[in-house]
Amino acid sequence: MKKSFVACIAAAAALCGGAAQADVLISNNSAAFGNGPISTIDFTTNTPVGSFIPDGATNCAGGSCNGRGLALVQNQFYYTELNGGFGASDGIHIAPFNGGAGGHDTGFAANPIPGTGISDLAVDPNSGNLWVLAGYPGVGQAFLLNGATLALISGPVTLQGLNSGTDGFTVIPAGDPGAPAGAKFLANTGDAVNNYEYFDAAGNVIGGPLKVPGCGAATGADIAPDGNSLFFECNFNSIVQTDLSFNFIKTVPIGGLGEDIAVQQPFICVGAGCTSTSAPEPATLSILGASLLGLGALRRRR
Repeated sequence: MKKSFVACIAAAAALCGGAAQADVLISNNSAAFGNGPISTIDFTTNTPVGSFIPDGATNCAGGSCNGRGLALVQNQFYYTELNGGFGASDGIHIAPFNGGAGGHDTGFAANPIPGTGISDLAVDPNSGNLWVLAGYPGVGQAFLLNGATLALISGPVTLQGLNSGTDGFTVIPAGDPGAPAGAKFLANTGDAVNNYEYFDAAGNVIGGPLKVPGCGAATGADIAPDGNSLFFECNFNSIVQTDLSFNFIKTVPIGGLGEDIAVQQPFICVGAGCTSTSAPEPATLSILGASLLGLGALRRRR
């Protein structure tokens, strides 16, 4: 009887979160070097997942694009292009994830600072909404947009001391113990500059400078779904994982030129907002409930 009781406890614990973490999927935007694709790899197993050329990369004025912004949730990409190579961004495009195979745009919102370039995009890990770093070639200003409708929620937040070429930007989960207290953003200080700083919600520098180990040119940046590590585009040809203090963990080659990266975050954006996929599914909850009822019955019999 005791063994059965322990087995039920173990099964319930696994359902409550003891199962292994899912593989980390990371997308890479190589449009910085021409009309290149958005490619996705499984960082955990270092295997390709899918690739496609987005609509925005085939309709740039002058036939040249620079994909400086990329973000990813469970069911869709957000991406930007700089018309004519390094000019102004028209806005933010939405394309389906479709297992990495992408597809035609399903949504679009205008640039929050018309006439400027959008340097980067990042999913807010607390809500699934979208942060947009705009203002290139001026001072970077961050705006928060609804992840489903792309309607403006708040902003701008001016990140102090950033060079206009900033191309590495991500958002830190609230209260993350691995980051400096009060950290909201992480960004590099210039175009392909391996020099990152933490910023608070008001845009003030509160940590750094920090350097990605083993990396010369550092561009795209994003945070792991669990908030415990960071990923960086390194030397335009690999992705480096570190902890939040920039201690090296792992590197994976991407097999081509790249500008920005996006880690798939656990949100699905539908209707008027985003829904986290990290909570137990209804079927899982039913099994968990049955397990707990079984535990109660065993206890009564005992």
